[in-house]
Amino acid sequence: MDIVVPKVINERKFLCPKSNHKNFLSVYAHKLSDQKTHAMKNSILAIFFGLLFFSCQPIVLPEPITASFEKTYGEGGIDYAMAGTILNDYIYLIGTSNGRQPISGGLLLVKIDQMGKELFQRSYGGNISDGGGNIISTSDGNLLLLGRTRVAVNSTTTQDDIFLLKVTPDGDTLWTRTYGDLLAFDTAKGLIETDDGGILLLGGAYNGSLRDFRAIRLDAQGNEIWRKVYTSPYDDNGVDIARAGNDHYLLFGRRQAGDDDFYTIKINGQGDSIWTASYGTPYYEEGHSIYKTQDNGFILCGHSSGVDPLHNLYLVKIDADGKLMFEKNYGGAMHDGGTDAVELDNGDFLLVGETDSHGNGSKRGFFVHTDSSGNIVEERSYGGDLSDKFSAILLTNSAHYLIGESASFSQDTKADCYVVKRKNNE
Repeated sequence: MDIVVPKVINERKFLCPKSNHKNFLSVYAHKLSDQKTHAMKNSILAIFFGLLFFSCQPIVLPEPITASFEKTYGEGGIDYAMAGTILNDYIYLIGTSNGRQPISGGLLLVKIDQMGKELFQRSYGGNISDGGGNIISTSDGNLLLLGRTRVAVNSTTTQDDIFLLKVTPDGDTLWTRTYGDLLAFDTAKGLIETDDGGILLLGGAYNGSLRDFRAIRLDAQGNEIWRKVYTSPYDDNGVDIARAGNDHYLLFGRRQAGDDDFYTIKINGQGDSIWTASYGTPYYEEGHSIYKTQDNGFILCGHSSGVDPLHNLYLVKIDADGKLMFEKNYGGAMHDGGTDAVELDNGDFLLVGETDSHGNGSKRGFFVHTDSSGNIVEERSYGGDLSDKFSAILLTNSAHYLIGESASFSQDTKADCYVVKRKNNE
């Protein structure tokens, strides 16, 4: 559903001949003899002005693909997007749909073009409960979809397993895999293609009382190579992964050790831990995303109650060795939080999340643009009078796409997938 129509959709230009019309008429009038009738003059004038009229018809130019938009996508019921990726200049959203699978819910894939036109919606999963959490494009031109699936262990017991699919750009399934332990609640949100074209997953392993970071390395067909659980006496949960060069990776998430902090583990290609580090305040921090920057450092994005007990959007910049460069808070007097961050070519950062401080009493999508030191360039909210938020941001050469969910702009006040496109120079 379209929400805001761009200011200029189709530009209408009138293209006319560059001839001097006055001289054109005088030449023809001079050639007419005095004996010619006025009817002949009138005929010539009629022909001329007829040609002039048709040459000046409006030409409708196509809408430029850089135009901004704000749109929702859904099938009724609750539909929301958690992440996105770009492949062949198309945007793919992944999330969960109760609109397409009302009883169980399904892993949802939506494909749109750069103007926001929906090309298809597909859902995947079984008969109990499924949902999508992350998506990436692969080096062979396909897509990996990561989520969860609930399966029956017996007639009375179910369990959640990690659900991984590889699909074509048209959404056709190439293969599916599930990963999990019997009678366990297994989750994974982190997903990346490894340097050799394989796959690395990151999530949490529940041991009955606490969770630990768990990484699973797969080959390109989804076959397991190794899995590692990074045990600690604390409650830890992994949510995102970034490449660190030379088949090394930085795992990111949350550690609860008295208070909750951002937590990172650098590993090699065999899953061995190289170093670990925590970042935060003596209060609550909740990590959501990690992004490798042009200087080979990383930005970490999430929530913090260190400045405001109701939470702020929290940004941490670290160098390649995990040394803290700076930390910043963004938001107002109410609850705010971050979910994703990217870096522009000029070194500025774009952050997204949710805000109650700028929502006129409702939760809205939160967008923050900062310079390379984390100083605010722009701070803005998107949404309506109900509940809206952003979960991810995608970046192209000309634009960025803010991805999440909106109840304010859905047809039935239940959440729909929500996309805001902004030009990079806005």
